[in-house]
Amino acid sequence: MSIFTDFEPDTAACLPDAVAQIRANLEAIKSTIVLTSARGGVGKSALTVSIAAALAQSGRKAVLFDADLNSPSLHAMLGMKTPRRLPLSDAADPATGPLGLRVVTVNVALEPAIPLLNLSDAEILPATENGSRPASTGYAATLSRTLAHTRLGAADLLLIDAAPGLEACSRILELVPEANFVVVSHPARLAAQATQRMLEFLASKRARVLGLVENMVGFNCDGCHAVRPLLPHGAMIATAVAAGVSILDRLPFDPRLAETNDRGALFIREYADTPLAKQIVGLAQSLERSALTRDATAPRDDREVPGAN
Repeated sequence: MSIFTDFEPDTAACLPDAVAQIRANLEAIKSTIVLTSARGGVGKSALTVSIAAALAQSGRKAVLFDADLNSPSLHAMLGMKTPRRLPLSDAADPATGPLGLRVVTVNVALEPAIPLLNLSDAEILPATENGSRPASTGYAATLSRTLAHTRLGAADLLLIDAAPGLEACSRILELVPEANFVVVSHPARLAAQATQRMLEFLASKRARVLGLVENMVGFNCDGCHAVRPLLPHGAMIATAVAAGVSILDRLPFDPRLAETNDRGALFIREYADTPLAKQIVGLAQSLERSALTRDATAPRDDREVPGAN
C-alpha cells in the first residue's frame, strides 16, 4: 500500500478551483455513479468492470475512473497495459479498452518526481500543520488533479470505482457532489454493520444513494442449476430497511468472474448465459435508468463548494 504525499501545502485552500475544473470537465457526461463499499473484499471493482462492460455492450458510452488510488486494478481487469505516466500539468486522454470503454487511472497522472511512502517506511505518519494526515490530503489532491486534468469527453455515464471506506466517499462528494452512490457489500453481519455506518454517513451528507448491491449471497451451482447459500442471510436486508434504501440486486458468487478478471477478459461476454452475467446486465440497465432519471428530476444542488467563503 502507498501513501500519497501532499501536492499542495494546503489542499483545502485550492479545492474550490479544482471543483470548478472538475465540473467543467463533467459537463458532457450525463450522469455519474460511484460504486463504493464500507470495507474491502466485497467484489466491488470486479462488479464495476462488469457493469461498465454491460453498458458498453448495449451501445452506451461509458468512462471508468479508478479512484482506488492505493491499488488501481481496472486496467488489469480489462486486459489493458498500464499507460505511460504524464506530468500533472498536462491534460491526459482516457485510455481506450475493450468495447470502446474509456478508462482513467491515477497511474496516468502521477509525476514520477512525486514521492510515494510505503507504510513499512513509517508506522505512524505525523499530522500536517492544518491537522490532516498525509494520506488524507494526498488522496484528495491526487483525486482532484486526476479528475481535473483528464479530458473525459462526452459520455452517458461516468463510473467511479471508489476506495473502500468513508474517507474516500467524503473526498469524492467534495469534488462531485451530484454523484449517485451505489453501496456494495456481502451479506455477513459485520459487513452489514459497516455498511450501515456508510449509509448513515451518506445520508448526513445528503448524498444521492441509488441503493445497495448484496454481493456473493450464494454459490452458483451449474450442476444443480441453483444458487446455494454461501454466507449468513438477513443482516443486509435489515440494514437496507433501517436506512430506507433499496437492495438493487442480490448477486451469486461465481469463481469464473475472478478468473476472467485475473486474465483481463470480460466475464459477461465469455459466460453470458450464466445467472450472474444475466443479473449484472440487468443491474447495469437498472442503474442507468435510475441515475439518469434522478439527475433529470433532482433540484439544483445548493450546497456550497467545499472550502469556499
